[in-house]
Amino acid sequence: MFDALGTDQGFSRYSSAIERYPVLDRERELALSSSYLRGDKAAGDLLVCCNLRYVVKIAHGYRGYGFRINELVAEGNMGLLQAVRRFEPDRGLRFMTYASYWVRAHVLSYILKHWSLVGVGTGPMQSKLFFRLHREKAKLAARLGTGEDLTAKLAETFGTTEDRIRSMEQRIDARDSSLDAKAFRDGTTTVMDTLTDEGASQEAALMSEEVQSIVHERVADALTRLDEREQVIVHHRLIGGERQTLSEIGKTLGLSRERVRQLEQRVKTKLRRSLADLAPEGATYAEAA
Repeated sequence: MFDALGTDQGFSRYSSAIERYPVLDRERELALSSSYLRGDKAAGDLLVCCNLRYVVKIAHGYRGYGFRINELVAEGNMGLLQAVRRFEPDRGLRFMTYASYWVRAHVLSYILKHWSLVGVGTGPMQSKLFFRLHREKAKLAARLGTGEDLTAKLAETFGTTEDRIRSMEQRIDARDSSLDAKAFRDGTTTVMDTLTDEGASQEAALMSEEVQSIVHERVADALTRLDEREQVIVHHRLIGGERQTLSEIGKTLGLSRERVRQLEQRVKTKLRRSLADLAPEGATYAEAA
């Protein structure tokens, strides 16, 4: 079934195939998850298959950036598989409430890593363009109107050429020609109905917010794994609290200034690792955040 995602026609067959699986109620999904944790692989497979339709709906929310839907769904499915492995049924969450985070994280990471701008490359420039183009364009259009003056100003703002700005806009504006086609065999739900946002400009803003949300969640999770000394350093050196010098923290902890510096570097390394899969190629964790 997953092999069908390789082509557009295959995706149509895939969409039909996943409809055959039932929508799970809370009791059934918890039973399947518990069985999977006890080693029942078939239960895990069924939990995945019954939730594939939700991955499709989430993936459709990111169509405004010119990616084929089958690419986004395939990457979202990787997030779903990860969610099945990590889900803890006794926490009281519905499975897709938990899994949607992993699905979106994988889709966002894929987009950031593969959203290529002709001749622009990757890294900090890519993310900057990705998240800011619509906002800057709207701001400048209100002042300059549309046309070549606007394109020239955008190129100047982002430090690139007018041709690259035009190419970038074409990719962002690229959408499937059949947004009104039926997304599922129920005959009533269209592809447009599954979009989570109303337009590419709104998507850009929400995407930036989602990345921030995911980054913050990753950081929060990483902080719970730090020891007491590392948490003191984070609070007073990195994120919030009254900033202190290395020497001041050293006095509080009974450590030398050099030892505090070493611990600070260790903390930064841990935080980078927690965000590594979300950063665009060539970017640091700080740039992704």
